[in-house]
Amino acid sequence: MLARCTCVPSQLALARPLVPLASSSPRTSSLASRRTHSTSSRPVPRQEDLPTTPDSLYPGHVPINAFQRTLLTLGSAVMGIVDTHRHDMIATLSETSSPLASLRRLQAHLRSTPSGRALLRTRPRLSSSTVSLPSLAALPKGTLGHSYAAWLARNKVSPDTRDPVRYVPDDELAYVMQRYRESHDLYHVLLGFGVSLPAELVVKWFEASNFGLPVAVLSGVVGPLRMEASERKRLWRTYGPWALRAGARAQCLIGVPWEQEWETPIDELRARWGVERPPVGFKAWRDEGRRLEALRREADGV
Repeated sequence: MLARCTCVPSQLALARPLVPLASSSPRTSSLASRRTHSTSSRPVPRQEDLPTTPDSLYPGHVPINAFQRTLLTLGSAVMGIVDTHRHDMIATLSETSSPLASLRRLQAHLRSTPSGRALLRTRPRLSSSTVSLPSLAALPKGTLGHSYAAWLARNKVSPDTRDPVRYVPDDELAYVMQRYRESHDLYHVLLGFGVSLPAELVVKWFEASNFGLPVAVLSGVVGPLRMEASERKRLWRTYGPWALRAGARAQCLIGVPWEQEWETPIDELRARWGVERPPVGFKAWRDEGRRLEALRREADGV
């Protein structure tokens, strides 16, 4: 049985995130359809295939000191904002910005449940080499497996594009970070959101409240700056309070044994884990945005 993450302060769910609403950027076309997803654009090396050094704690581990960690955090944050396609920078930021205490609290949560202890013991991976996507696609509609395979195909996303962990100075904590990273697409599936910028932001708000990792908080704060002010306000009003509340109320998803639930109806899993459905389907929100944009253009005589 899962439990709520003890790592997330309860007041996070009640606090208004630092999403700037008043400032505006030069008007461009709507960003609702722009794709932005925290994966590489091509398959990346498997963790176990990465080189090691005498100082490495696991394959691919790069030992760094506090000064190097600070430089990497600042540099990856800047590069991630300047070039949103540098998903390696987002991956680096997620590792260097996460205090070990945050990862240890997630680790403690995993150790507190039988399914979590099994995950830490067996360390399953989510990739095309460990999960048969054609088999999942053949499962009945409405199951987690079918929904996941359909989401990957619809959004042209591969499970093989999650960057390996390099800078977490502990073997088991590195797996905790990798599990969080590889499960990210399943959070999209569970919540019902695609990979556009607004959809990604809503999932990040949920993750910030459910896991409390700094990278999710930072993404949820900085990401909206790339949107027009009106769209940013509309996204927050529709989904912001719900995402924070839903993330705080849901059971901690870091310990979900996805591999054992492929044949389970996704609605049953939402009910079991306490995941609230969004107040408005994302397609309806996007269509309303297009309608408002058309009205604006008509009023402007465009």
